[in-house]
Amino acid sequence: MSERQKSPAWDHRLRSPKLRLPPGATDCHFHFIGPQELYPLRPKHVFAHLDFEDDTIDDWCELQKALGLSRGIHVLSMMYKHSYELMLHSLYRFPDRLRGVVCPHPSITDGELEVLTKAGVRGARFAYRMNPTIDASVLWRTYEQGWSAHYLLKGMEEIAGWGQIILASPGKFCLEHMGLPPTEKGVDSWEFRFVRECLDTGRCWLKLSPRISSQDTFPFSDVTPFVRLVADSYPSRLLWGTDWPHPQYFKPMPNDADLVDQLAEWLPTEALRQQVLVDNPAELFGFPSLS
Repeated sequence: MSERQKSPAWDHRLRSPKLRLPPGATDCHFHFIGPQELYPLRPKHVFAHLDFEDDTIDDWCELQKALGLSRGIHVLSMMYKHSYELMLHSLYRFPDRLRGVVCPHPSITDGELEVLTKAGVRGARFAYRMNPTIDASVLWRTYEQGWSAHYLLKGMEEIAGWGQIILASPGKFCLEHMGLPPTEKGVDSWEFRFVRECLDTGRCWLKLSPRISSQDTFPFSDVTPFVRLVADSYPSRLLWGTDWPHPQYFKPMPNDADLVDQLAEWLPTEALRQQVLVDNPAELFGFPSLS
């Protein structure tokens, strides 16, 4: 049996960014892991060859306070597959502060969907690496619950397999990690043209993320041209997420305060940051008014 690997830990050195974020600023992509004694990872998940440290709700609270963030979208990790216990715990602990995105199993009942909706789940996640088949019944039944569809896919083969299904998604949908276009191919790549085709529907939201960078270290300057293009053309359809605790990230680990400060370059005006960090998440995920 091959030796198990350890997924690197996030940078635990909490510090405040230079950039002051607006009230209601939302981290639209992060995961909770554990404590695994209470919420064990599901067996035979897609990264079962890795060991993960506990990255808990309390860890996240401390990080959010340091970064100046107010709200968040808990995206159920693929390591939990279709288990919703940790998701429900997090949403009922912070009903006004959190919304959720889960990976529904095709056998999920309408009653379970109603429970998740009441708790604050607003998105169904479809990850190609987890299951290359999109269950049409799940797609439509979650749409009827008022959820958006969230897609994680990478590369020409996966886009070719899912592209038309994604474009035909009922209602609103979201591409995680900017659709993971290869930055080395530039903004005119076939993969990024698909991302723009999705945005042109007017029903697509795109999560800005440095995870697409082909560079090893911050500040991930190869991502900036992609962000600038979509910020100029689709400002009302952009979201942003840290991807904390950065699972399966084997490059030098960035500090999350630096990822926040990167927004000063990516979103250079207060009005644009207000739209991407506050207004757009509130529209897609249904956060209560700040007033």
